[in-house]
Amino acid sequence: MNKYQWNILLQHLLLIALFSISVSSYSQSQDLFFEGKEMLMEFNKLGIKSIISQKDQFRANPIRTGNIWGNVHVMYRVGTGAWLNIYTGNTVIDRVSPKKIVYKNTNQGTTMNLFRTFEKIDDDKILFTARVENRIPFPLTIGDFYFSFPANHPQNFLLPDEIFEQGYIRHQYIGGEGSFLFYTRGAGQPPFLVVTPVKGTGFEYFEGDNIYIHSHLSANKLPKGSWRQGNTEKILSPKGEEGSIIEYGYILQWADSYDEIRDILYEDGLFDVRIIPGMTIPQDLNCKISLRTTNHIDSIVAEYPDQTKITYLKTVPGNNHIYEINFRQLGENLITVHYNGEEKTILEFFSTESLNTLIRKRTQFIIKSQQHKDSTKWYNGLYSLWDMEHRTLRGPDDTDGFDHWWGYVLAADDPALCKAPFLAAKNVYFPVDEEIKSIEYYIENFVWGGLQRTDKEEPYPYGIYGVPNWKVNRGGIAERATIRNTNLDKIPVWRAYDYPHIFMLYYHMFQIAEFYPQKVKFRDAKGYLDLAYQTSKAYFLYPYEILPYYEIYQWGYYNELVLMPLIDELKKYGMIDEAEWLRAEWEKKVKYFVYDDKYPYRSEYSFDRTAFESTYALAKYGVLNKMEPDVNLWYDINRKKWYSHSEVHQKNAREFMERQHFAGLAVRGWIEPSYYHYGADFSLSYMARMGGWSILDYGLTFAERPWDWLQLGYASYLSSFALMNTGTEKTNYGYWYPGKENDGAMGWAYNNKKYGSIWLQNREQSRGAWIYDGEADLGNGAIFRMSSTILAKDPLFGWYAYGGKMNHKGALYSVIPRDGVRNRFWIVDEDFKIGIEVTRDGFEKETAIVYSESAGTIEFFLENRVNEEHFNTLIVRAEDNWDLYLDNKKMLLNPALRMSEQVMEALLPVTGKKHKILLKKKKK
Repeated sequence: MNKYQWNILLQHLLLIALFSISVSSYSQSQDLFFEGKEMLMEFNKLGIKSIISQKDQFRANPIRTGNIWGNVHVMYRVGTGAWLNIYTGNTVIDRVSPKKIVYKNTNQGTTMNLFRTFEKIDDDKILFTARVENRIPFPLTIGDFYFSFPANHPQNFLLPDEIFEQGYIRHQYIGGEGSFLFYTRGAGQPPFLVVTPVKGTGFEYFEGDNIYIHSHLSANKLPKGSWRQGNTEKILSPKGEEGSIIEYGYILQWADSYDEIRDILYEDGLFDVRIIPGMTIPQDLNCKISLRTTNHIDSIVAEYPDQTKITYLKTVPGNNHIYEINFRQLGENLITVHYNGEEKTILEFFSTESLNTLIRKRTQFIIKSQQHKDSTKWYNGLYSLWDMEHRTLRGPDDTDGFDHWWGYVLAADDPALCKAPFLAAKNVYFPVDEEIKSIEYYIENFVWGGLQRTDKEEPYPYGIYGVPNWKVNRGGIAERATIRNTNLDKIPVWRAYDYPHIFMLYYHMFQIAEFYPQKVKFRDAKGYLDLAYQTSKAYFLYPYEILPYYEIYQWGYYNELVLMPLIDELKKYGMIDEAEWLRAEWEKKVKYFVYDDKYPYRSEYSFDRTAFESTYALAKYGVLNKMEPDVNLWYDINRKKWYSHSEVHQKNAREFMERQHFAGLAVRGWIEPSYYHYGADFSLSYMARMGGWSILDYGLTFAERPWDWLQLGYASYLSSFALMNTGTEKTNYGYWYPGKENDGAMGWAYNNKKYGSIWLQNREQSRGAWIYDGEADLGNGAIFRMSSTILAKDPLFGWYAYGGKMNHKGALYSVIPRDGVRNRFWIVDEDFKIGIEVTRDGFEKETAIVYSESAGTIEFFLENRVNEEHFNTLIVRAEDNWDLYLDNKKMLLNPALRMSEQVMEALLPVTGKKHKILLKKKKK
């Protein structure tokens, strides 16, 4: 018998001994245990100190070290007197039995008794109940009643193994009686700890670790902000009368999968909710919801009944109640589910204008309201931050407190550098002369020779200056010493995060120059391609050489996945050596992520959701490419070691793909039915869409059963559109910050607290979109990687068009694409899948793509978006063979590799305003 088994045996013997003696002889300093097949729970004299899953090889405890769960906080008053805390001193264990532990806080002079009971209701389910009794002959008003759940968050740890094996992240749905919590480990692997409220306990509010049943006092103490649910109080009747006692509680249990979490919600009398295509819903799309529940649904009520259409569709076996909802009221929309006569829960949606409108408004807003154009200023051409609250453009001469080092927010780094790449990506598909001119004005006046060193500046040609801005960094030691106290001897072009923004910008400008050569002036296509290559080469060389803190091969950097299509284009232009150099650098990174680091999910922070765009891109490359073994591939300056790989197999990359996929889910909402969680990262930021790309692509490309990942991936695509501030004259041009000046502005991220500080200088912010756009356009740049209309046969909802409007009759499906770009279309069935993409132009606006399941045909019209003759490449991803017809003329589909993926391609001559395209499946 090993040491661990001896410890468990001794704990059993101790527990038996304790249960055999009277309460009066029980030692309050001894710890107690509940143990089952799956759960081991340890109690001290105050409450639960640890909850461990018996299946967990790491024996991780979600409860923050030195804290307990089972605390109850109550604020009350008598009449109009002062608000007081319930008495929590003199904690004693009032009663102990093999299945029940009761804590009591009272003495003879208290106004209330507090009892906290932990009870095993089956082998691995623990019921916690808090009971409060009024002891005086007067009514009491309870202003706050909440439970605390202090957790061992990954950020509480330093070492990677601790971060991803011991750290837990709370997921929450605060929505009345249907609320719940669950906790995931940083690595995203089970087990998951699930917290479900018992009947009569509804969560209505939260602050930090505290989950409120009643929140009138705390919520109304805040000076500003809004909260979408009621902040209630509770009246306790005088002692002995009906209503003088209240009880609230919750159940704790472990789950081994997300499906098991859903089953627990269902079995515990809550709701397992699925929603397509997401909870941020453009007005020209409908959504479907499934409520799987044992409850009797009385009604489903819209916040704006005159602007909302709710249609019951059917009930699918397994108590899945399916509804369709159409929203016409822009902004936040509550859907309240009333059930069992007296209970309710809410679903929080957000309704936007059409995606096409949002994208157009955003790019126009950036060039017209966010670009500084003053040739007398060093920052001429800069795209800077828009302040929605004050309806003004900020910049280096109007900082709003972003001074010194914080000046990066206005003129450098992610907040300022992300806008031009988004603009360029959009203009690949929807070219607008004034937008392209604006981008080139930015490149010529702000980037080249300012932000970026030119090809003539030695050392470090093509290097990019980092924080706080290029003026300070080019100003010599005297200026640089005003914002940093070290590395003054180095040329500050080391910040690796800046480089992908710029080579992404150049790559998309290359595409624009190639497709629309007459629209560019600063460089031609070959010139922009060379700038993209030189900048990406500098990315791999300079930061790690100058400041090895920036571990290029070991961290995930947003937008670096643009290197994959860049390598393809370099080859196409005959720049073979350059392409191979980049490919070799990328493979160093792929091998590190697959083989050399158990948890390569860091980026700028040791636990960082930024990483999950790159982790998937790297895994995908490893799956699609046969890489060779190596010896001394590269030398790690920080760890003083060489990395070698004696065996390299594609299956290892596939295994890593699965691991990183679930790690990404740990920091993304999925089961929680509120628009700021569902599909989103935890602050509904740019990372919602960037990491969401990996989930959607995984579902379309690799997943054996893609349905979950289509649901979640598409919800991620839509989610951060809720941060946009747009509208009509009727709605005063915006939900978050009304006014025509803000129509097209956007929030950096989302604050889900009623009111409180955000990480940006700890500024105070009301619930909702931040007043600045900042890094938001990083996520907007990812629109053009994700945009697609997907016709899928979901096993629960049936045939549905993500990002489109579908009609079908028999085996004929008509889908109008409304995904915002109209450049990709997928059909996904259980045994059939095809993806169609065009590299420019797009499917004709408001014209259906028609799929005949019986005839095996797909028909659509390709629109010419520039009304000039040109060629367009059509790409087909399918296992079946297809014939292609352009205006009834058969065209040749040729095998090709795109970003290492085997596809079929055809070069189409576009000579008219639109062309009819027909794809016909070949008979086997």
